[in-house]
Amino acid sequence: MNRILLIGVYIISLVCIYAQPKHEIRAVWLTTNSGSDWPKGEYNVTTQKENLCEILDKLAAANFNTIIFQAQVKGDVLWESTMQPALRYVTGNGANGMSYDVSKFVIEECHNRNMECHAWIVPYRIGTTSDTNKYKNNKVKHPITTNPELCVEYNGAYYLDPGLPETREYLLDVYRELISNYDYDGVNFDYTRYPGSDFDDADSYATYNPEGLPKDDWRRQNINTFIAEFYEMAKSINPSIKVGAAPIGTYKNVSGYGNMTAYGSVYQDACQWMQSGNHDLLIPQMYWNENYGFSPNMSTWVTNCAGRQLVIGLAPYKMVDGSNDWDVSVVTDQIEKIRKQDGTSGVCFFRTDHVIDDSQSKIADLYNELQDNYFNYPAHIVPMDYNGITTPNEPKNVVQEYVNGQYYITWETPEFDVDNTPIKYYSIYLSDGSSVDLDDPQQVVAHIVKDTEFVYSSNDANLRFAVTTFDKNYYESEPAISEISGIDDVLNILQKFNYSNGVINIVSNHIVAVEVYSISGYRYIYQSIDGNEASISCEELPKGVYIVRTLCDNGSMSVNKFIR
Repeated sequence: MNRILLIGVYIISLVCIYAQPKHEIRAVWLTTNSGSDWPKGEYNVTTQKENLCEILDKLAAANFNTIIFQAQVKGDVLWESTMQPALRYVTGNGANGMSYDVSKFVIEECHNRNMECHAWIVPYRIGTTSDTNKYKNNKVKHPITTNPELCVEYNGAYYLDPGLPETREYLLDVYRELISNYDYDGVNFDYTRYPGSDFDDADSYATYNPEGLPKDDWRRQNINTFIAEFYEMAKSINPSIKVGAAPIGTYKNVSGYGNMTAYGSVYQDACQWMQSGNHDLLIPQMYWNENYGFSPNMSTWVTNCAGRQLVIGLAPYKMVDGSNDWDVSVVTDQIEKIRKQDGTSGVCFFRTDHVIDDSQSKIADLYNELQDNYFNYPAHIVPMDYNGITTPNEPKNVVQEYVNGQYYITWETPEFDVDNTPIKYYSIYLSDGSSVDLDDPQQVVAHIVKDTEFVYSSNDANLRFAVTTFDKNYYESEPAISEISGIDDVLNILQKFNYSNGVINIVSNHIVAVEVYSISGYRYIYQSIDGNEASISCEELPKGVYIVRTLCDNGSMSVNKFIR
């Protein structure tokens, strides 16, 4: 059983001047294209894994909670696939398969850090003939080789033709493989659009347009149809998976601005995906400042997203790309604007290196701002209430005990709610003994606990706690305030009892037996003794609070407690 030990006195942070939502998506895009964020040309498996863990550790330290991991680039992937070859930027050679299951590894490591992990997928863009030639010796061939009839060349690169029903069938097979075999929390579509208005799809337009739609509308309908079919397929396999996308940052232009638009320029009607119920969240790539209408464009997305989850994509790379030279304040001001805008659920940064690379001063400054101010308290994932609101029950029998400067808090798993919604984790708060402020982040003792016990160190012997349940949909229960165990009132403490370095030492008259019990009553150790001293090894015991009963030959019994 995993137990969490909080070492040292818990120090409550100073009140942050930046209001922080209790629920907020804090995400990054983790780019594998060209190895940009990872693995950066490193092909040793052990080093790759270590470097990925270092990235996740640094993001976790700044309270990020969502990783959008690029699992597909240009017809090459990072899952065990029979349809597209393993990404050469990770394998080191297009002829190679993966020497470990990258998707499985990154999902496990994200979940170990209480982060969601979404698969970043790129359906239509499949690269150049140079790209496909890199995979000519791979047993899994590139789609330009296996499905040339679906490909259209555009500006020197190839794209799957969205107007062909066979393209949709092919892509659904590719992604069915992904969703069936991996525990990704979501998928995030990128480049799910036409590359330009002069894309050569005259043949498919003539053949597959029975309604006689104008080409612009027909193109939008092609992508809408694929998204709808994907959503139905994905939810049939994993009803909990979140289907999302990262569209171009301007949906339809607002007055006074002339941006490239998702709807008009590349036939990407992303808000229709939300309005039709075929998408759970959007992360528009709003990579500009107010000169290009950041705020009015954000309002346009809110208005057209049908109340579904909207996360705003931000561009810290513009602090260091040499042409924009943004100040850190541009990004932090945008975070504040997003938090003030009703209908938004958080932020996502492109890309990971532009948040954590401390070799560049502006990036280091941004990371410090996030860690110290904007994200200095953890945030829970935002529930999707349009999928149905669930109501978890509070934990049962919450008990606290204080022993030698440590609180040992235990509780029991509650009954499932009426919908049998699985429990995901618990949170622990400070309480005054009768109430608790669940909205005050300073009262949080433990943000996420996946066990039913918690050890908390403090020199203050007068604290009280409350525990809440979070279900898999991120809804929180009412708090259950702890009861103080009365065991200290009935203990008959021996004159000489000591626990140190994994060993109990007892001195008493005529000891006949020593028993060691868990706080729940399970007997771990029974040892017969014939003498006045006992030395009992506890090295094999799990960490926790234990009760020691010492039995003497005159029938008397003494009870002690210790924390291992």
